[in-house]
Amino acid sequence: MKNNLFKLSFLLILTISSSIFAQDSIVYQPEEMKKDILKFKDALIKTHLGIYEYQTPEEFERFINHLIIDASQPLEPKDYYKLILKLVANIRDAHTDAHPFRSLGKKMSTYKWLPFQVFVKNDRVYITRAMCKEPISEGSEILSIDGNLSNKIVIEMFKHYSADGLSTSGMEHYLGVSYRAFHKIYPFVFEDKPTYQLTYRDFQTKQIMTAQISALPKKEYLTEELKRYGNNNSKYKPKAFDFKIDNAKQYAYLQLTRFFKDNFQEPESTYPDYYAKSFKEIADNNVKTLIVDLRDNDGGKLSNAAHLLRYFVKKPFRPTNEITTKGNDEYYLKTIGDTLNFNSQYGLERKANGNYKVTKFDYLTELKVFEPIDKYSFDGKIIVLIDGGAASAGGAAPALFREYTNAILVGKETFGTAGVGNGINRIYVKGDNTDVAISIPLMHSDIAIDEHLKRRGTIPDYEISNSIENIVNKRDHMMEFVLEKLLLKK
Repeated sequence: MKNNLFKLSFLLILTISSSIFAQDSIVYQPEEMKKDILKFKDALIKTHLGIYEYQTPEEFERFINHLIIDASQPLEPKDYYKLILKLVANIRDAHTDAHPFRSLGKKMSTYKWLPFQVFVKNDRVYITRAMCKEPISEGSEILSIDGNLSNKIVIEMFKHYSADGLSTSGMEHYLGVSYRAFHKIYPFVFEDKPTYQLTYRDFQTKQIMTAQISALPKKEYLTEELKRYGNNNSKYKPKAFDFKIDNAKQYAYLQLTRFFKDNFQEPESTYPDYYAKSFKEIADNNVKTLIVDLRDNDGGKLSNAAHLLRYFVKKPFRPTNEITTKGNDEYYLKTIGDTLNFNSQYGLERKANGNYKVTKFDYLTELKVFEPIDKYSFDGKIIVLIDGGAASAGGAAPALFREYTNAILVGKETFGTAGVGNGINRIYVKGDNTDVAISIPLMHSDIAIDEHLKRRGTIPDYEISNSIENIVNKRDHMMEFVLEKLLLKK
């Protein structure tokens, strides 16, 4: 019996080992990759209204040809996935993405993380949280990893991941803490290894040092971070909104970390009700300065930003000019094999250029006209804080403040563009021959702001950037600037 069990165990181990070996030895052939690249190209052209926002059709065609050349020899699945990451990054739309699935997805989900979080500024990389066993000071500057200089690392990451538009400041911010954080994507863009050689300039001693650091599995990373820092740093915040009044300094502070509380199906009154309570409190305390904090705002429904502006405007306004899509139910049935029920849901109407526009506003309420609110209306000073973490509707909202109010914008350019958006209704297109898919947004929003400001992030009136010294010392430099320089300024 023991001999039989031994043989069974040996065969089981041999089978598992062979399976892993077979998975690791998979390579994609050029013809397979070419077919899927052309499938993705066709899907993007037929469904993505923003595909030529930052490139011409000729430039896109040349890019596709370069990808096919890069795939003209057998590639490991991960290397092919990196080509598709470049494809979607080149569109400059953060709602368009590449996804590994099946065996590639399973394999990449096992990749370990670098044992630190970072702050990136001007292609320089600094450690903000260290989960490694080596005693590396927070604030230390990473000079290289395995001989790859920090600026080379950042530039290479920007080839594979993009913010909305051509600016890179938003992606610099996202490399800090987000689903595209530096410690998560480095193994994708470079190499997944158990250990890395890290060369850094120590924050305390200023000495240049080299250490061999071990990558950590996700669970171990999060456990160690929680033990050392008391929380797991995340861009997504538990509270969607927060409000307080500083009676000593006579200002109100409204923080909005996203423009949906729990989900997109929540009652339309969720944000208006919260605003009503807040502005009643502002009026009751005779506060004349309001600070609206949109830093790291994850986006959501732009109508929830419009409801806020109703307390400041004197005339009715419509935050979004129109929302369009490539086709109607018949078009999408022919193109992707599904009607999507857009006709009945959105009341699609054909435009002169062949695209279709939304005419029913039951769900996409940002297309409605918003009336000023007289009760508890606010005519004092408005200061809006923004940064590279303000994405999607979080990037468009401060642009609406600029367009329709006298708000002062302070901080850094937003991740999301000010006046165009592609975040509604996504489809997933899977490769037929590879374990890679792309997601494509089907709706294109034209935000009602100045035409010359639409295609990049919202730009602040006062550019206040963070520094590693401020982060290490836990100083909110942007808020300090507002309180010291703008609060009492007429």
